[in-house]
Amino acid sequence: MTKEIEKTSTDGSDTGSSRTVRVIRPAVDIQELADAFVVRLDIPGADKDTIAARVNQSTLTVSARVPEYFKRDAELLYDNSLPTEYRREFTLADNVDTQTVEALYDLGVLKVTLQKKRQFLPREIKIQ
Repeated sequence: MTKEIEKTSTDGSDTGSSRTVRVIRPAVDIQELADAFVVRLDIPGADKDTIAARVNQSTLTVSARVPEYFKRDAELLYDNSLPTEYRREFTLADNVDTQTVEALYDLGVLKVTLQKKRQFLPREIKIQ
């Protein structure tokens, strides 16, 4: 799903201007394991340095910028491309340990592993 939104210029050079940005909601797969949740997001074209994964209270936010294909030092005959960003938010369950989140980016896929809190892990009860 793609939608375009207006964003205010952040460089401070022109306070009244705004620019259009293409915001893409990346495709996602969520897998529940016995001890964790694994979230995989497709964000092709993004540089690893531009990817941000943040946990704030019970929300996981993932965002990334895609670099422009053409250098701006050369004159383009026609330019209809828009700066592109990926953005997706998830509400986390109460059983997620927000202190032990891991992220790995490889071949256009961001894998975020969210460990479950110990008290919610399945346990074996010894019968006597």
